Amino acid sequence: MQHSLRRAPRRRDAIGRARHRAGLTLIEVLCALTILMLSVLGFAQAITASARNAQSTKERTLATQAARRMLEEIEANVFAEAFWRYNDFANDDPGGVGTAQGSRFAVPGLALQAGDADGFAGEIVFPTRVGLPGALREDVGDERLGMPRDLNGDGVIDTLNHGGNYRILPVLVRVRWRGAAGDSVVELRTLLGNY
Repeated sequence: MQHSLRRAPRRRDAIGRARHRAGLTLIEVLCALTILMLSVLGFAQAITASARNAQSTKERTLATQAARRMLEEIEANVFAEAFWRYNDFANDDPGGVGTAQGSRFAVPGLALQAGDADGFAGEIVFPTRVGLPGALREDVGDERLGMPRDLNGDGVIDTLNHGGNYRILPVLVRVRWRGAAGDSVVELRTLLGNY
């Protein structure tokens, strides 16, 4: 009889252990599901970030190509007329008032930044003074254009308009857009010369 009494406590211990193991298994399953869910969310965020980066790269490529095309177009024109054709001032256009390209250009595939009043993502910048768009000036302080600089080669940096006698022409082409990475800008600079 004592032999059977000894087994009874063992059965109760075994049942208690089984219940204890079932509780741990449920906790383990919940932990595993939590880890799996976090992994799936992390993967989804990585895919979203990758798509955003791909879109941002595509937009930057479009902007850079548009800026390069514009620089090539400026270089392909008659050097002495480049400033007149691509500045903000329509009265000095070589073919008559309002016949030249001007300083603004569209970039297909890019959205404009909020508040962009002129409706163009691209712009061409020369060393001019605010309020004097038809005057190419040597005394403009603009490091991006390498200014001030002697543009007509007379050895003097003055305050005159050199739109008709420049020998070197600093040009900056800028594209601004709103895209996957927010507001973005690409700028290309060059120095054209006629020596």
